[in-house]
Amino acid sequence: MECRTFSAMLIGPRNQQEDAITDGKSVFQADLLTRKNGAFSGNILLAVCDGMGGHDAGEVASIFVCERLARMKWETISVDYVRDSLAGIQEEALSHLPENSGTTVAGLLAGDERMIAFNAGDSRIYQLTEDAIEYISHDHSLVQEMLDQSIISAQSVNGHPLRNVIELGIGPAFENVWDIRKIHFYEANLPTPSYYLICSDGLTDIMMENDIHDLLMPNPVDNGPRLYNALKQKLLRDNTSFIIAEIR
Repeated sequence: MECRTFSAMLIGPRNQQEDAITDGKSVFQADLLTRKNGAFSGNILLAVCDGMGGHDAGEVASIFVCERLARMKWETISVDYVRDSLAGIQEEALSHLPENSGTTVAGLLAGDERMIAFNAGDSRIYQLTEDAIEYISHDHSLVQEMLDQSIISAQSVNGHPLRNVIELGIGPAFENVWDIRKIHFYEANLPTPSYYLICSDGLTDIMMENDIHDLLMPNPVDNGPRLYNALKQKLLRDNTSFIIAEIR
């Protein structure tokens, strides 16, 4: 199995970059970044973390989680292994991160012709095919909960005033909900080739899924600069980061 990636980060209107990413090789927290990785093999862990700007030290929380994900040896492709690893990071975060700090996390672990997508918070993972873009993560947010319960319509989500209220993540800010809410997992076989997009909500808040699909297909990694340039032309609302992966 081999993977190619294209990664990008933009600081947007914020004073500092509170997103962090690990692209299978390195960890980044940059105001501006475009990076393309050639094919590399073995089990692959990709992740995007979005530090919570309304809390203390969001930038510290996001890089903390990405660094720990990147240094782990992902020898086992199983939901239990990922769940235990994230629980370990959460326990470490309670004693190492500032009080009230927290971050979302969205990640993809792939190997042995299997993939596991996981997320806590509202950073997202999509699978891309020639005909569609499929949302395979699930937001832990107040607005998503209201949508799940049919309290609001899908059309009202993006403009909803409570869309940034997050109900699960990693860090001391979420200590009291870890026994109540669960990390979301999606597990499947890997078709060949497989294409994935992992992103912070800075991307999904301002671009429609169909527009993202049109920009990236049919060669998502090679077309990654098209998405980056399209974002630079927009009025960003937040730090914005994404990773595109092609797995064969």
